[in-house]
Amino acid sequence: MSSLLLLFSLLLYLGLLFLVALFGEGRGRALARNPWTYALSLAVYATAWTFFGSVGRAATEGATFLPVYLGPTLVLLLWPFLHGRLLELSRAHRLTSWADYLFLRYGHAPLASLAAAFLAVGLLPYLALQLKAIAQAFLFLSGERAPLADVAFLTALLLAFFAILFGTRRLDPSERHEGLVLAVAFESSVKLLALLLVGLAALLLLGNPFAEVQKRPELWPLLLPPEGLGGYLDWVGLTVLSGLAFLFLPRQFHVSVVENADPKHLPLAAWAFPLYLLLINLPILPLALLGRIHLPETHPDLFVLALAQEAGPALALLAFLGGVSAATAMVIVEALALSILVSNHLLSPLLLRARALGSLLLWRRLSILGILLLAYLYFRLAGEAYALVAMGLISFAAVAQLAPPALLGLFWKGATREGALAGLVGGILLWAYTLFLPALARSGWLPPVFLEGPHPLLRPEGLLGLGGLDPVTHGFLTSLLLNLGLTVGVSLFTQEAGRAERRTGEVGELARLLGRVLGPEAEAAFLKEAQDLPGLQAAARAEALLTGAVGPATARLLLLSVTEKAPPEALLEEAARESKEVRAYAKALEEARRELAQAYERLKALDQAKDEVLAAVSHELKTPLTAVRALAEILEAHPDLPEEERRRFTGLLAKEATRLSRLVEEVLAYAKLQAGLPLKLQSLDLRDPAQEALALVAPLARERGVALEARLPQEEVRTLTDRDRVLQVLLNLLQNALRHAHSRVILELEPSGKEAFFYVQDDGPGVPEEKMPWVFEPFQSFSGGTGLGLYLARRLAEALGGRVFLETGQGARFAFTLPLEVEHADSGGGRRGEHPGAPGVPPEEGGA
Repeated sequence: MSSLLLLFSLLLYLGLLFLVALFGEGRGRALARNPWTYALSLAVYATAWTFFGSVGRAATEGATFLPVYLGPTLVLLLWPFLHGRLLELSRAHRLTSWADYLFLRYGHAPLASLAAAFLAVGLLPYLALQLKAIAQAFLFLSGERAPLADVAFLTALLLAFFAILFGTRRLDPSERHEGLVLAVAFESSVKLLALLLVGLAALLLLGNPFAEVQKRPELWPLLLPPEGLGGYLDWVGLTVLSGLAFLFLPRQFHVSVVENADPKHLPLAAWAFPLYLLLINLPILPLALLGRIHLPETHPDLFVLALAQEAGPALALLAFLGGVSAATAMVIVEALALSILVSNHLLSPLLLRARALGSLLLWRRLSILGILLLAYLYFRLAGEAYALVAMGLISFAAVAQLAPPALLGLFWKGATREGALAGLVGGILLWAYTLFLPALARSGWLPPVFLEGPHPLLRPEGLLGLGGLDPVTHGFLTSLLLNLGLTVGVSLFTQEAGRAERRTGEVGELARLLGRVLGPEAEAAFLKEAQDLPGLQAAARAEALLTGAVGPATARLLLLSVTEKAPPEALLEEAARESKEVRAYAKALEEARRELAQAYERLKALDQAKDEVLAAVSHELKTPLTAVRALAEILEAHPDLPEEERRRFTGLLAKEATRLSRLVEEVLAYAKLQAGLPLKLQSLDLRDPAQEALALVAPLARERGVALEARLPQEEVRTLTDRDRVLQVLLNLLQNALRHAHSRVILELEPSGKEAFFYVQDDGPGVPEEKMPWVFEPFQSFSGGTGLGLYLARRLAEALGGRVFLETGQGARFAFTLPLEVEHADSGGGRRGEHPGAPGVPPEEGGA
């Protein structure tokens, strides 16, 4: 395959990755915050080691590639709990790495600085592995024999540029980088698809390799479990090693904690990521067997490319891009995470002393470039002597040295900073002696005699005479056990360091400090957020903001200039308690004042409403009283009136008296409603008050020539309610309908779910649209009535826990709802809580 085509494809893919990241920073921001994107971003764990190296390891050592993926899967069983705690700490203290946590837990700057420097060195083999994989794949497909460094160097520069562009736009690294996360999730999809397609094509082209294994005994060990104590220790050791690496790799902390947009994404990721690992490992063993059978002369780390090449150039190019995708995602995120470590814990204290802290962002960018150039240098020095997986496992063992001080710090209060420092130093030294320096010796950069050690019991790869173990397993177990032993032992013999000195300060001074370091936007945001906070809390919040940008040690040094020592703990606790009580009392007073103001406004409204009601009642009573008085005076003054005239006056007198009586009854009902008299609850079949109401308005219907029609169900509709008030509502609705109907009024009862619906419909002209908002207001009559009927109907229905509302359509159709299950009755008998609306009617129409 042409080297120009491969180079063009590599550059084109990186350009596509650049566009995906830009999309994530802009319109794709919501997609970048999706829980599936978060789960896919965790697959940055699967690197070129997975894509190329796992097949190579499976081809030489069989199923021992599996523990590297079993470890994270087992860790994820506890992951929501553990990472939930980490997320809480990270959000409270703006943590960006495990080194930040070590400083937070132990308050010891040298411990965090040592962890940062060690991780930067210990992960160089892992970064070199990715550069080697890309260069190796390029040269294999192009058929050239140029030095591997050529493509590796170009790749390192391009990836450094990408990480700088999308990871260091702002000084605060604790802010999320949506474009970077989306690009990593995209690369995770590409490498999974590419490896699955290569595996499928190889099986279709070359057949089932497991059938061939039965004929070739030399391949049987690849399918068998480990043998002997050494084999089992290797298996268990690699499982534990990979689980700890998943927890403590800087890039995994960055994508799982710093870039987490929502803690609710954790449960999905806890099963989606193991599923991803299962899918990407499905083709590993078949590809390894096919490579051993059909391409025995090819280097095992190149089996994926060689088998893809057998299927055609298109699949070979896809395999190349899949490997590039696996490598670039890891390099970008790891370089960014390591640059934050280096700048926060190594560079920022130096820049602060040199009064050049303003250039920290520039140094962070330069550290990305420097880390990748050092990884390239390690690749040139030692990378060509090791298989891909072996190089990665050396870095895994380095990262695992953080486990004892970090995990013990999380779950054991007795861990001290002296113990953590002793354990970390011991683990680092033994890791270097058993893994890092032997790697240089095997590469020719140290004398080969180094591998023999100064004494048989001190051989780097066989301490105390331990034999039969894989060198990586041996180095990992011995260094981790020494680390753990020193951490626990020294902690037991040292006292816990005193609590870090607590600082307090003025909000204005703290804000100005943030403005000098983080810019005017941070200053304004802090002033708005902390204006009501006491000095102690304001100082803690400012320290958290500075920690995210310049690291915890530098943040604490910066605060010394604008804060002072907080009062003693006892006085502090007493002051905090009194301050809390005062704030609670002030809050209660404010709440009482607000309630009194609201009550006063309600009383004013009620007083005004009372005056309006009295005026309206006086006006309404005056009309029938005047008519009664006039008719009575006529009858008294003219005893000799003709019989026909006397009957007419007597009929008018009876009509006005009836009107007056109805008005008085409605006013009395209104007064009772305002007084809030309790309900007389009883079990009631709602058909009974409906039939009684129809019987009571029948004379009025006959007088007006209107037909009454009842549509009642055959079965009982029973509920617990006040019979008299239900009857009053129905009477008011029926009387209102009879005043407007032309020829017919219909009363319908319909149970529906937890409510019963009464419908009263007439065939009159209906309610004009402009008058609908006033239908239920008191003394708003549009047909000569009192104007209280519909108002009382609605208020009585609400007291019963139901509603009355007007439906639009031909004529007028009023609905009256009653709950069939009363949840809780108030003093007026109403139901508290939500009331389901009528079918097809939104709840806001209930008062229209």
